[in-house]
Amino acid sequence: MATKDILFTDPRTRCDFDGIIKNALDFAEKNQLLSPERWAKFVGQFKFSSDDHDTGWRGEYWGKMMRGAAFVYSCTRNPELWHVMTETVEDMLTAADELGRISSYSREKEFRNWDMWCRKYVLLGMQYYLEYCEDEELRARVIASMRAQVDYLISKIGREEEGKLRITKTSKYWRGLNASSVLEPIVRLYNLTGEQKYLDFATYIVSEGCTDVGNIFELAYQNIADPYQYPITKAYEMMSCFEGLLEYYKVTGIEKHKTAVINFAHRVAKSDITIIGTAGCTHELFDHSTARQTWYYPGIMQETCVTVTWMKFCYRLLELTGDVEFADHFEKSLYNAYLGAVNVNMLINDESTAYIRRRHKDGDKAIPEALPFDSYSALRSGTRGAKIGGLKIMSDHTYYGCCACIGAAGIGLVGKISLMSKENGFAVNLYNPGRLITVTPAGKKLTLTTETGYPVCGKIAITLELEGEESFSIDLRIPEWSASTSLCVNGEAVAAHVGYTTVSREWKSGDRIELELDMTAEVIHPIPNPKDVLFTDWLGHEAYMPPVVVEEPEDAMHFIAIRRGPLTLACDKRVTDPDAPIDLDYDENDVIKLERSNNAGFPRLCEFEAPQKDGTKVTFIDYMSAGQTYDESSRYACWIPTKR
Repeated sequence: MATKDILFTDPRTRCDFDGIIKNALDFAEKNQLLSPERWAKFVGQFKFSSDDHDTGWRGEYWGKMMRGAAFVYSCTRNPELWHVMTETVEDMLTAADELGRISSYSREKEFRNWDMWCRKYVLLGMQYYLEYCEDEELRARVIASMRAQVDYLISKIGREEEGKLRITKTSKYWRGLNASSVLEPIVRLYNLTGEQKYLDFATYIVSEGCTDVGNIFELAYQNIADPYQYPITKAYEMMSCFEGLLEYYKVTGIEKHKTAVINFAHRVAKSDITIIGTAGCTHELFDHSTARQTWYYPGIMQETCVTVTWMKFCYRLLELTGDVEFADHFEKSLYNAYLGAVNVNMLINDESTAYIRRRHKDGDKAIPEALPFDSYSALRSGTRGAKIGGLKIMSDHTYYGCCACIGAAGIGLVGKISLMSKENGFAVNLYNPGRLITVTPAGKKLTLTTETGYPVCGKIAITLELEGEESFSIDLRIPEWSASTSLCVNGEAVAAHVGYTTVSREWKSGDRIELELDMTAEVIHPIPNPKDVLFTDWLGHEAYMPPVVVEEPEDAMHFIAIRRGPLTLACDKRVTDPDAPIDLDYDENDVIKLERSNNAGFPRLCEFEAPQKDGTKVTFIDYMSAGQTYDESSRYACWIPTKR
């Protein structure tokens, strides 16, 4: 019983963005995706069983980056990129052994730690490539390879009474959570082939509940706990499992699973998504981050893999439900945590290099390489480039990381979510300058040209070009932060409200939509939080947070942040010391009046001066531009200490 999405991305839609989105797409292609040498190195991890010596995760790199390449290609349609993608897919097909396995682990060491996780990404990379592949002969070979890969898994993994290894026992990390995320490509393979054995295998994985210490799907369905209260709390892997359950629901139509996915998403949004649109203030874990985001933690936090996975999850939920809340979440992540992680300077600092060399166990020095995406983001005062997430050194003494590989997918998703189709119309979800070219319900070409300074400016104009007149509806997303919105169509006022405002009419070429969103700046305060936060350490053992790791909640309450439209603002040491306490002047509704300024002398999207009670002013810039020297000279924060 296949289900139908409320919204969908029409594969015929084309994107021609301007501004920061175009720059980020170009950046991902140039600095990562167009390198045949990098792709060949990642395929090499499978030809030489490179994960055997430390049972690591090098095998994830190829598929994770291929998924991102497919998303970017859907935006740019760059023939050079497609050529590189096709060459590496052909190369990967040669990495299969005589049993059809494509694994970075040998048969002697298979089905432990990150083996299943890496196999998952090989399958996903191939599947997302196939969404744009029109070569039928190559498609057939890729599908045959995936069949062989999964048939081997089915022969080895399953119920113990059948003499097989349980899916949750194929990794000692995270109690099987990482391995269980293979659910998504298994369901997708069923969709490609229609073979019942793949759906049966997916059903088995769902029945195991993703960990050997608790069924997280059942916890989500019962809706009795937040994800940070689950027995295992690894954020990225857990969201990946729920992505798989979403795909499983779409095939089976079992409402229980839809309920579980939506419950989980709403719980994550409420309990763990921070002011910059990502999660995890302790390592890479769900840990009640919404309430703990001003607590001090000296280690890594706010992982880019979590950011991009949350963005993709929100996109899929928006398709499934049509709930505009998920577009709001996507936008917050995009303009803050995600674009802030784009390493526009391609720098690497001494601290990161030293860390790489410490990690290389045989004592040889790794060859420094600037990575295109940063791994972690600071909330309180910190620097970018603190460490490289998922770092692994390869046989040629170069290295890469998990967040670097997932980065391209984030910007590629913008093309999928910006304009979505629905029954008899469209939904406009993002307001980036440029052109979106698609097809009307009657099959005619439609171009929407957006002129705007968004996300800095709230004024947006969209001009339609189409062949003849046609009746359909356009849903315009009004963000939850826009308290007062004006909307005109061809100069005539239309009532607008938060959520989707639907305009249904007979459209003709030259029609113009003018929208002005409320960019009033708002002061944000911390959320009080209990002290006894249960968390899971990196080995997957339950423990209570050691008191030396975090400040008392009452100390953490003395911070403040500013949100303006979709942007979280930040202090950058080049203009304002993020460690210096401030005393902002704002009204009883937490509204603060900002003045545009232009004094910083370095690249940034926007700059504002905020008034203090003593008459002085504090300079803020957009979060994505802060910290971009990757060293102490641009120490930055979005949560700033207040005078007591």
